[in-house]
Amino acid sequence: MTEPKGFISWKDAEPRKLFEGCPVAPGRVKVYFNLQKDCLSVIDAETGLLYCHAHRIEIRNAKFRVQPAGRARVIREKRKNVHAYIVGDFHDIGEVSKVRWRSKIGKTDGSTKEIEKYDICACGDKPYDYCEECVPESGDEFRGGYYNPYKHQTFVDDVEKTPIHESSRVIVRDKTAIGPHYNIFYTNEN
Repeated sequence: MTEPKGFISWKDAEPRKLFEGCPVAPGRVKVYFNLQKDCLSVIDAETGLLYCHAHRIEIRNAKFRVQPAGRARVIREKRKNVHAYIVGDFHDIGEVSKVRWRSKIGKTDGSTKEIEKYDICACGDKPYDYCEECVPESGDEFRGGYYNPYKHQTFVDDVEKTPIHESSRVIVRDKTAIGPHYNIFYTNEN
């Protein structure tokens, strides 16, 4: 898949912080759907600067935010703008795949390293089979959610249409990701 012009991938993202001399990713992030690039934008919540773009991200201790003035502007102008996002502790980013790669030690002294391919689950060889191990958001603890400024003032549960304000674990995906068809998955603590 070719990425749009200006797409900053996770591997190309510039480290914005140092922790004990090592470059690290932001601790808290804001995530929103980028309409121009058709992907997710990941913003460092502390600095307000773009960190990278992604197709899938997992956030912990998340809060769902909608700026009322931005929503009112969308309704008034009938034109989209960035006014809704999810903010929380950055946990994981990247595509979901049944195949992963790991380092393999070649010699007993550990001097030679090789990379080996391995499967993380045994849910099937068909491209659209998935399980909780390869696509965590397909598990029973997750619920789907969405936001539509013309219908709701907040993010809402897909089935019950009840407001979502926070969650301990959220996975956000753009439309390119595999798995269930929703784009926002959250754990419901109620």
